[in-house]
Amino acid sequence: MNKKLIYGMIIPLLAVVLVSAAIIQHYGLFQQGINVNQPIEVTGNTEQAIDCEAGKPCPGSEISILNDGTQEISVSIVDRAVPGIGVTYSGELELTKKTVVFGQSPWAILNDKVQVKYTVVGNEFSAEVTNPITGYELIYYKDNSDRFNSPAKAIRLSEISGNLPYVEDKNAEDYDYCLVEEHYKTCHGAKIWYVPSNAINSDGSLDWSQASNFYFETELIQYNSNGKIITYPENTLTIIPNYELNLLLTEGHYTVTTEVNPVA
Repeated sequence: MNKKLIYGMIIPLLAVVLVSAAIIQHYGLFQQGINVNQPIEVTGNTEQAIDCEAGKPCPGSEISILNDGTQEISVSIVDRAVPGIGVTYSGELELTKKTVVFGQSPWAILNDKVQVKYTVVGNEFSAEVTNPITGYELIYYKDNSDRFNSPAKAIRLSEISGNLPYVEDKNAEDYDYCLVEEHYKTCHGAKIWYVPSNAINSDGSLDWSQASNFYFETELIQYNSNGKIITYPENTLTIIPNYELNLLLTEGHYTVTTEVNPVA
């Protein structure tokens, strides 16, 4: 009887041992801390108050949009203004003469330059040279698929319709100027040139025998009526708000807000 009692006690004990056996939960477990860096930084004098006269244009202070990341990032530039105040945003561009050697790239930049103020965001594109030269005019030069053997035609400012660059412009996506021009920070965009008016032929083609007199782009630009702009790595886009005040706007203090928003 004693032996039977002992055997009966052993069986439940074995069952307990089997149930409590350990199961491996992980072969390895690692935790990694992540510090997130936001590549877009917007700076400017956000507290500035300016005096403007009703009925006249009034420039604001610069707003700088820095992309210090490694990828292209689209932003949306939006204004919040009361009725009676229109807002556009302009940028500045330097054009320069270059040593023209066909078949070679890049062309060396010379010291002869002009400065251009152009629309980045607004209802329509406009541009002007701040130190103009008699007999010259600005053009948009849209590259074709074979830009040397099939040169594009000059598009006068009055003929520009829509956003820049045009979708069919090879500089919009295909040609990467950050690869072929070391000093370029805007990899895609539109070319704005300053050329002698008599170098524009009746069919819109250019007289390339005068190329040494052309002022070429030093970077590619963008214009978008809806405010959608691409920022490029290690590049700062500086924009200037330009306020158009209705002549009948009542006297007083108004606040205009500029938002630089992410594009989903």
